[in-house]
Amino acid sequence: MKRKHVLTLVGLVAAAGAAGVFFLVFEPTKREALAADPRTATPFVRVAEAATTGLAERSFTGTVASRVQSNLGFRVPGKIVERMVDVGQQVRQGQALMRIDETDLQLALTAKRNTVTAARAVLVQAQADEKRYAALVKNGLAATPQRYEQAKAALDTAMAQLAAAEADAQVAENGTAYTVLVADSDGTVVQTLGDPGQVVSAGQTVVQLAQAGPREAVVWLPETLRPREGSEAQASVYGGRGVTGKAKLRQISDSADPQTRTYEARYILQGDAASAPLGSTVTIRILDADRQSEVAVPVGAILDDGSRTGVWVVDSGTSTVKFTPVKVKQIGEETAFVTGIEIGEQVVALGAHLLNDGAGVRIAAQPEATK
Repeated sequence: MKRKHVLTLVGLVAAAGAAGVFFLVFEPTKREALAADPRTATPFVRVAEAATTGLAERSFTGTVASRVQSNLGFRVPGKIVERMVDVGQQVRQGQALMRIDETDLQLALTAKRNTVTAARAVLVQAQADEKRYAALVKNGLAATPQRYEQAKAALDTAMAQLAAAEADAQVAENGTAYTVLVADSDGTVVQTLGDPGQVVSAGQTVVQLAQAGPREAVVWLPETLRPREGSEAQASVYGGRGVTGKAKLRQISDSADPQTRTYEARYILQGDAASAPLGSTVTIRILDADRQSEVAVPVGAILDDGSRTGVWVVDSGTSTVKFTPVKVKQIGEETAFVTGIEIGEQVVALGAHLLNDGAGVRIAAQPEATK
């Protein structure tokens, strides 16, 4: 009986030892299997750096122009007989530009002067009549007061007609001086629209003159960009071997072009660009204040589950992620422009839908760029 109990005890001890050995052998294996299960391992993520959008600065191409450009024409009609300037020539104030035939104007002036002579003769006669009738009425002779009044009215009429004739003669004399078109200021001839032999009407533009003074850049801005007057920009002249300078907005149109739906803006050029030739191509770079806070992130970094929109920002110190709400401004095929995060922050580019706030992550190696 004792022997039976001893054997039973020995069997129990052996079974316990075998169970202990099984636990010691197989438990580490189970833990290793759980650690190797990708469903429970810390996830790998690919990150990207929030970068500048490049849209905070926008460029527009225009031309260099003068602040004032005058369309000059003759004040009287006539036939052009001489053109003294060419396109691109610099002129001084009062310099002759074109001349028209003055023959007809000289004849008209002669006729007006003869009219003045005739009116003056009529006035002399009227003065004599008025004086004679005044004496007759005073002495009570044949003249009646009514006849004197008629003589006085004739004198007044003769005086008025002489004044009118002299004014017409002065206009005709001025017309002869208008046969020579002169520059009203210093400047550069931009275009000539008349040539010898051409008959022009009064006021018809025959010369376009860009007045001397500060150069301006004329550009056309879209409806989405309207800088304030006085704001500064950077100007660079095409082909000017690095000719650059600051530019200040002087004027922006309140009326859009009916075809392009853009607005004319005129920037005063400063520095080396202020001496650029008229008509040169110039590029104006404008800072868009509304887009300076935007950053570019991959489209895959945006998480929108219907209740919130944001990105996972990676904390490199703790290797954890934090959800940061953002506002999407523009989205393209591969890149989204957002606000709410800073330039240089690391965001999860792939796997955003698998993360939770505060979760640990492992950063996957970035693929090498294809050479």
